Amino acid sequence: MSTSKPVFSTPSIVLALEKLRYNPHDDLIFPSVICMEGLVDRPLGKHYMYYAPHDAPGGICLAYADALEGPWTEYDKNPLIAREWTPHYEVSHVSSPHMIWVEEAEKFYLYFHGENDTTRVATSVDGIHFDYHGVVVTTAMYDKISEASYARVFPCDSGPMGTRYVMLFMGNNEGTRRIYVAWSRDGLTFEAQRKPLISPPSGTDVTQVGGPWYFPWQGKNYVIFHGDKTPPDLSHVTSELYFAEVGSDFSQENHLGVFYGREAFSEDKRRVSDACLFHENGHDWLFMAVGPRLKQTIAMARMTL
Repeated sequence: MSTSKPVFSTPSIVLALEKLRYNPHDDLIFPSVICMEGLVDRPLGKHYMYYAPHDAPGGICLAYADALEGPWTEYDKNPLIAREWTPHYEVSHVSSPHMIWVEEAEKFYLYFHGENDTTRVATSVDGIHFDYHGVVVTTAMYDKISEASYARVFPCDSGPMGTRYVMLFMGNNEGTRRIYVAWSRDGLTFEAQRKPLISPPSGTDVTQVGGPWYFPWQGKNYVIFHGDKTPPDLSHVTSELYFAEVGSDFSQENHLGVFYGREAFSEDKRRVSDACLFHENGHDWLFMAVGPRLKQTIAMARMTL
């Protein structure tokens, strides 16, 4: 990719906080968009988008639309998954949903975290009603991390022999958040790649990284992630989307700078985070969380190059 990168259209907000029925904190993060066409009978809309509040109680939520530009409609029985799921768990919050369709199982797999040291998965045949499967990744699988959350899972043939899925997630490594990797044959049982994949890029004022998205493009493997910058007075956090080339086997860390800057939303938005790319009809769409930390909502822009 050298120094080139995609260019995006003017962004727009797709979920208005003031219009949501379930909205405990005026804060939404971690969009995950999937096309339901051909996968379920009579879906609520062509596209489903999963998202969640950040803080307790969290809750895995759903909106739907017939077009990616919207309008997006909130599902009237949110949250789909709450912080208590008897008899499986009772935690302070659940958040960071990521949804995939697994062809061989003929099911959807929804990954989410709660608490921050545990990533879980639930399965569904309709994208609305879920069965709890269990824990898939914890901090115990890695060295010196206290969080294993904000995970996304992708089909990928670049891993160890026999694996079909790669998980990218954020691990808190003794106070510094880095991107870690796990591999799976079936999307349910994961094996740790113990060394962190991506750390805050040297020579910058980025102090934490998170929200990874796997982006194979033009024959190479990239990971998009948000980088957080915190001023000395701790008054606020700013974030932009960065990207790095990770090589054919996810063993490299070649930082390439800013992928999508927060200036698209003006300075007062402060954060652009939690990238979700969606491809349809020859176009790529970028969904993301925008706004001050803990007061974000979901926005969208179309890739024009």
